[in-house]
Amino acid sequence: MTRSIPPSLAPVVAELELEAADLVTTAKLDEIVKASGVGTATRTVATRLRERGWLLPTGQRGVWEFAPGATAGAVSRGGHTRLLRSVFARTDVACGLTFQAAAWAHGIADRAPVRLEVAAESAREARKLPDGLDVSVFDPTLGYVTLKGVPVLRPASVLAHMASSPTDVRSWTSALEWLPDLVAEATPDDVLTELNERPATVTARLGYLIQGLRPDIAEKIAGPSTKTWFGPRQKVIRHDSHWQIADTLLPFDPRSLASVAGANV
Repeated sequence: MTRSIPPSLAPVVAELELEAADLVTTAKLDEIVKASGVGTATRTVATRLRERGWLLPTGQRGVWEFAPGATAGAVSRGGHTRLLRSVFARTDVACGLTFQAAAWAHGIADRAPVRLEVAAESAREARKLPDGLDVSVFDPTLGYVTLKGVPVLRPASVLAHMASSPTDVRSWTSALEWLPDLVAEATPDDVLTELNERPATVTARLGYLIQGLRPDIAEKIAGPSTKTWFGPRQKVIRHDSHWQIADTLLPFDPRSLASVAGANV
């Protein structure tokens, strides 16, 4: 698809091409407009470039994706993380991919979820994120890693998040597809670091969840001090006397999962 460039806007597009621009904010576009000596208002420039397919919407006001001439017309190159990256283009948010989205970013899950799952470090940070993301609250102890251009929780942090808020996991049936490989990537030290100073209920849930997959880690986790619910307080599917877990949620018995200890050694 051929896209036109009005002569008055050619310097702006040329500069975007020269910089190999990806996400463009209003402020950045204004800087380019002024540096290029274009007399048209930045808002008008943005409108005209959007109309001609050079700037694509991201879901964030004042942030666009630049579609360079090398692409086949007004086609996005942003992929699954474009919406989250557009947030970072305007402001700092303490958050990272979690659950299946994190497993996908780590190369463990074979696909990303339709709505990227993002863990914000606080409710205040969560409010900065758009509705197009599946947002929950979890503050990891371990630092993020950067994958797919965005912050991502480490495997041990994802496991701690799952144990902290089991009902935040969209589908435990789907999670079983990538959970074993995620658990295999976690190190004992990382898991123990993530559990340090967290409530005993989180420790018990995590021990219960990974006991079959990683008995080497589960045996290092402190035993429970009280009965803990895994899921909402309703009819119990199974009870684990060792971890004192009343499981009302999981569609599988984690005790029956084959060990993946040493799988990545």
